[in-house]
Amino acid sequence: MVHARNPLSLLVAPAVACALATTLTAGVLSPADAGARAQPLASQPQAISAHIVQAAARRPRSVDVRVASFNLQSATLDRSSGMQQPWRKRRAKVVRQILNQRVDVLGVQEAAYSPSFRKRLVAGATQYLDLRNGLNAHGGRYGVTTRAAVNCRRPFVSYRCAYRDRDASAAERILYNKRKLTLVSRNAMRYTRQSSRSPNMYLAWAVFRSKATGRRFLFTTTHLDPHRRAVRKAQWRQMIRVIKRKRNGRPTVSVGDFNVTKFDRMAATMLPAMRRARIGDVLNQRYRVNPSRNVRAESRVNGWLNTYNRLSRSVRRFGYEDARRKTGNGIDYIFASNRLRVLQYKVVCRFNRRTLRVKGILPSDHNMIRATIRIR
Repeated sequence: MVHARNPLSLLVAPAVACALATTLTAGVLSPADAGARAQPLASQPQAISAHIVQAAARRPRSVDVRVASFNLQSATLDRSSGMQQPWRKRRAKVVRQILNQRVDVLGVQEAAYSPSFRKRLVAGATQYLDLRNGLNAHGGRYGVTTRAAVNCRRPFVSYRCAYRDRDASAAERILYNKRKLTLVSRNAMRYTRQSSRSPNMYLAWAVFRSKATGRRFLFTTTHLDPHRRAVRKAQWRQMIRVIKRKRNGRPTVSVGDFNVTKFDRMAATMLPAMRRARIGDVLNQRYRVNPSRNVRAESRVNGWLNTYNRLSRSVRRFGYEDARRKTGNGIDYIFASNRLRVLQYKVVCRFNRRTLRVKGILPSDHNMIRATIRIR
């Protein structure tokens, strides 16, 4: 597990160090203090204390963070995915959607992580690095929490793997906006229960610090087994246990492809389990209840669409176009600490409002989902 350390923590308490670092690096000292700033810190404790208080007073107490989940459909499926276009053609649409939504932290699933498929990519050894490079080539400044493809001595070669923990998480990856967030720590876990058809399902997590407020929060992404119900449920329960251990009182957001709709019997058990773990669905979905009641999100955009689009260009096939008060039957979720305010939820899909046909190329067999959450 990798941690980013602030050297100022050796001098002052962590919260004070954060305020002090912001004060010194952001140039908030007055010209009269310029000389004092150049002096040794130990010789000016009163000036330091005054500026810490001033910086803390100026800082906002909360920050709105745009979080998202996107199952990319793996580039490994380019020749077997039927109606879907190959990644090289879809990539531009995926990049455009993420940038247009101004996503701050994104959990992706099904990102091809073997360099063996490099010829199917545009500019990167893996699909998640190709996505990061595409975002940054079009004005973004995104990072991935870990570049390594595999937990081996050779970070991009699994053949004859000599194990080395690199926090790699197979196809589940986290990208983040470096202009707004600082990566504090990261890690990943391969689920104990796996099926033979999907043997590398992971939970990836990271702690981020807001550059605007200094607030820290935990973010996780996962993809649960699509083939065996017993395995899927075991993975979900293990995810909850890990989140409880790792959050340490911090606000938490968890996203991913859970392969369960609210009409699946598993939802009757697992959605309440998430609420009891104090990290409920931002739509407050309940088993077999539609329209959803007491929705946490204060506004919804395209909330009547399913997250899985079945590779159809007609939204009639993956949404309630004639009952838009209902909530789409998604298998992708955004969960957030129960106490957090959820300003907006959106199913990202651009379609003609008259014909109800998707515009342009389908970016994936899943629609990206995005929520704006206030982190305090």
